[in-house]
Amino acid sequence: MLAAAVVLVGPVPLAGAHGGGHGHGDDGGGHRVVADGLDNPRQLNWSQDHESLVVAEAGRGGDQCAGGQCAGATGAISLVERPWRRTPAVSTVAEGFTSMASPDGSFAVGSNGADATDVDGQYVVAGYDPAGPPMQNGSLLVAGTEETGEEYLIPFADLQKAEEEQNPDTAQIESNPYAVLFVDEDPDDAPDGYALVADAAANTVWKVEPDFSTQTEDAPPEYEITEWATWPTTSLPGNVDDPAGPAEFVPTALAADRRGNVYVGGLGSERAGEASVVKFSADGEELERWDGFTAITGVAVDRHHLYVSQLFGPTAPMPPGQTPSDEAPPAAGAVPGQVIVVDRHDEDAERRAVDVPFPAGLASDGSSLYAAVNSLAPAGGIAAGPANPFGAVGGGAVWELDLSDAYPVEPVEPVEPAAPEAAPGG
Repeated sequence: MLAAAVVLVGPVPLAGAHGGGHGHGDDGGGHRVVADGLDNPRQLNWSQDHESLVVAEAGRGGDQCAGGQCAGATGAISLVERPWRRTPAVSTVAEGFTSMASPDGSFAVGSNGADATDVDGQYVVAGYDPAGPPMQNGSLLVAGTEETGEEYLIPFADLQKAEEEQNPDTAQIESNPYAVLFVDEDPDDAPDGYALVADAAANTVWKVEPDFSTQTEDAPPEYEITEWATWPTTSLPGNVDDPAGPAEFVPTALAADRRGNVYVGGLGSERAGEASVVKFSADGEELERWDGFTAITGVAVDRHHLYVSQLFGPTAPMPPGQTPSDEAPPAAGAVPGQVIVVDRHDEDAERRAVDVPFPAGLASDGSSLYAAVNSLAPAGGIAAGPANPFGAVGGGAVWELDLSDAYPVEPVEPVEPAAPEAAPGG
């Protein structure tokens, strides 16, 4: 299950030396900055023509604050045109999405996922309906621009209602849509596709299938929401026998290969080694599984490889002011987070990793790999401080990664939760 945010490690201090706005460049550190100045960038996807990256920005919250969380309409969808160029054009194609974040704008949750549809200039967005109460109405929205240049935002599918009616994981009623994958069934016929939505709080991947015959000029098509894949919710409060419970899958990432197989990445209750990637056929049959990851927030595939973002990898998140244990310290000067690559056709393939600060969405074009980085920070960036003992690491951005210096890593073996202590005299 996943509540208001993916992470629970608290606010992050802002860096003072970071320029706002979109940009590009090369810092000489094994990556190329494709776009920066992003607010909590999450999922990456390709446009239908495969010429641009679609970037979901969860936003930076806003001025409506209560209980240490601040809401506002700061979520957005950005487009990076031809990211392989030295100076790619970066633009905002939709904005005004509901966002909830810490007072400093970090650790946002909101418009976490986005993908292009088979209608030119139109996008499906996994987030929250701005017309409803913040963070209480998980929705799939449709955003785009009309020929007149006027932007539109349509509350398309009510995922919270589906969770209330179906509750596939049989646990608490809560929706937190975190990634979306548009499936175009016939590229020569538009519109005709459907969407898969990874709902982290519902522990479910939903299938949202529109009936386009019901669409009118004034209303979107009717739709059907069905359970496509579900995992049990086990870590429930109040479980005296096992308060931690087995780790939960918690789907947060989606990708598809050329054959239509779907790859789902899970957070694994943010426990070291408990996160997994599961490969499904297009109709939801489980085909393959890769285990031993930590806090997955992005997946991508190309012809030969599976790429995985470990938000905190290789260790689970630590409380503010603490570093990972001595048994698994980060490299000198490194920050939490890794992107791992594995040959997905080799059962005994070696895993290799590069250090990437708080990575989220991934996208590959077969020759380059792109990553959303600093996915928990506002555009102001992350600075050194009690909540971040790893040094300043900048603000939200998209990087093109250099995998030539990737180093070998082993799958992380899960650590069994400690048994609860017996009551005195018991």
